[in-house]
Amino acid sequence: MVTMTGTLRTAVPLAALTVLLWWLVLPADWSVVPTADPQTHASPVTVGHWTAAATGLAALAAAGGWARGPGAALLGVALPAVALWCYRSATAEVIGANLWPVGALFLAPVVAAGVAAVAALGRTLRRRRERV
Repeated sequence: MVTMTGTLRTAVPLAALTVLLWWLVLPADWSVVPTADPQTHASPVTVGHWTAAATGLAALAAAGGWARGPGAALLGVALPAVALWCYRSATAEVIGANLWPVGALFLAPVVAAGVAAVAALGRTLRRRRERV
């Protein structure tokens, strides 16, 4: 019989919410689209999409930190977010070389550090609230 630790019990719902957030906020196809200029293509993912995704991921990371700590947030928020970014980037049709592995090497540490920091803040707020 397999039992889940407290961290996994928190990380699994966070991962499901991360996937739901990703599905609701970001477009399904990241392939470049033509613009009015036939020589120019644009990304269908806008700054607004990224802002909404980052805000949602920060909220989920804070909730994970509040509930269980940075470990749960890293497993339930950062790991699925980077995996989903890699999947969408790898399946997108782009002009020129598809360099998503290079992007992933730069993205993963930034996302992990951001999620860990926000989760640590959530955990700190919970501890302060418990002391009062």
